[in-house]
Amino acid sequence: MRRIESMRQTALIVEDDPGTRHLLSSTLASAGIESLHAPTGAAMWQQLEQAPSIVILDLSLPDGDGLELLRQLRQTSDVPVLIHTTRSNEIERIIGIEIGADDFLPKPCNLRELLARVRALLRRTQRSTPMSRGDLRRLHFGEWTLDTASRELTHTDHPPATLGVSGYALLLAFLEHPFETLSRETLSRVLKREYMPYDRIIDVHVSQIRRTLGKQADGSSFIKTLRSQGYVFVADVETRH
Repeated sequence: MRRIESMRQTALIVEDDPGTRHLLSSTLASAGIESLHAPTGAAMWQQLEQAPSIVILDLSLPDGDGLELLRQLRQTSDVPVLIHTTRSNEIERIIGIEIGADDFLPKPCNLRELLARVRALLRRTQRSTPMSRGDLRRLHFGEWTLDTASRELTHTDHPPATLGVSGYALLLAFLEHPFETLSRETLSRVLKREYMPYDRIIDVHVSQIRRTLGKQADGSSFIKTLRSQGYVFVADVETRH
């Protein structure tokens, strides 16, 4: 049987500049990652039919805004998305993560860093070995259940919630360590990111998880912020196999 790590990995590069597309394709090819190209938003929807492993998305496209494309994409797909754009102000970075991006890199960037981010996202979505029976769990907290087999988060009264690969990884870390303080550095390692004290990616992802989960029965948040320390998940978690 063919092992999962040998499966074809493909990046869909949504970018209107031919030079940038070529540069990204060459960088990804050095790691054995194939590329699909989409110079417009319309072309992106066509190429998504090829089921790429990851999307590298520019926000400034000739036929539309990348953030709106991302918003629409998240209604139908949880494919990992890395935003790569010249529009790098803090507000757009936060908005991008909040509406479903998994990572954000401004242009120009170090291509080795971009490749590292892409590979980290791919590792989060593809298991190198089949999950053992002991790894297949349902984690219950409040009215929520996280199924580690399907990576689905469900509520007793609502349809399944969308987490994205980064949101799933962080929530799983919290559920595996309830009532333990997890620093931003620790959570950066969960996402296989280099820790940078002023990088707000972790904070934005945690805020998004909070919004998804809502409040506990007593009106408190599931995730508490500890100033200068990090975050702590403050609810009982029951594990069932």
